[in-house]
Amino acid sequence: MSGNVRQVVLVTGASSGFGRLTVEALARRGHQVFAALRDVGGRGAKAAAELTALAAAERLDLRIVELDVTDQASADKAVETVMEAAGRLDVVVNNAGGIFPGPLEAFTAEEAQRQFDVNVFGALRVARAALPQLRQQGQGVLIQVGSISSRVTIPYSGLYAASKAALGSLTEAWHHELAPFGVESVIVDAAPYPTNIGNNAVLPADAARFTAYGEGFGSFVGELTGRQTENPGDPTAVSDAIVALVEMPAGKRPLRTVVAPPAQREAVESLNAHAAETARIVGADMGVSAFLVA
Repeated sequence: MSGNVRQVVLVTGASSGFGRLTVEALARRGHQVFAALRDVGGRGAKAAAELTALAAAERLDLRIVELDVTDQASADKAVETVMEAAGRLDVVVNNAGGIFPGPLEAFTAEEAQRQFDVNVFGALRVARAALPQLRQQGQGVLIQVGSISSRVTIPYSGLYAASKAALGSLTEAWHHELAPFGVESVIVDAAPYPTNIGNNAVLPADAARFTAYGEGFGSFVGELTGRQTENPGDPTAVSDAIVALVEMPAGKRPLRTVVAPPAQREAVESLNAHAAETARIVGADMGVSAFLVA
C-alpha cells in the first residue's frame, strides 16, 4: 500500500477501458475493489471471468458486482452487496458511459435521452444509492470520469459533450452540497485516449439526415483518427489519476483533474481557473459565498 490507507472502492463500467485499468490498478495497490459490470451472466460474463481469474492468480481483493446504471434498483442492490461484503464504502468511481457521435440534427430526442440516461442519469442513480451510506459514515468520495469535451465542444460530439458538461455541473453541485457531511465530489476530465468506447458508439438512426452531413463527418473522423493514430497517448494516465485521487488525504482532492496532452491540459486548466474565480465572484454577489467550497 506504500503507506496509503486501504479503501473500499466501487467502480462502474469496469469491463474495459478506464474502468478496467482502474480496478486492476487499485486492487494491485491493496485496496478492496468491487468491479461493477452490467449483465454479468451475458455480455459481461467474459470480463467477469477475466477479472475473477486475475484476482485468483495475483491474490487480489477484487470482486465482481452486477450493476446496470440505467436501473435504480440495480444500483441500490450493488451498494447493498458492497456493504454486506465490506461493511463500508469509501469511494465510488463512476466510469460507466457511452458516446453517440454524429451531427446533432440526425439524432432524435429519444436517442439523446439514451445518451443522457447512461452518462448523466446513471451517475445520479449510483450517487443516490451510495450517498446515504457515505453521509452516515461522515466520509467518502464520489469520483466522476468526465471529459475535456465538457469544457470545449468539437463538431459531431454535441450529445456526448452536453452529457459530460451536465456531469460536470452535477459534480460541482455535489462538491458544495456534500462538504458539510465530510463527503467529497470530484471529476477527472480526460482527453480522448485509445479505449474501446468507439467500438460501442451509437450513430444516428435517421439515415437521411445523417447522410446529408456524410462528407463533413467522414473528413472529421479521418482527421481525428489520424492525429490519434500518430499520438495515441496512454490510457493508464487516466487510471493513474483516479488512483491518485483515491489515495489522496481527505480534503486535499481538487474538484477537477485534467488528464490530456500538455497543450490541451494547460488550456483547459486555465479555463477551469477562470471558471472557479467566476463562481467566487458570482457567489459573492448573490450572497451565497458561505455555501461554496473552494
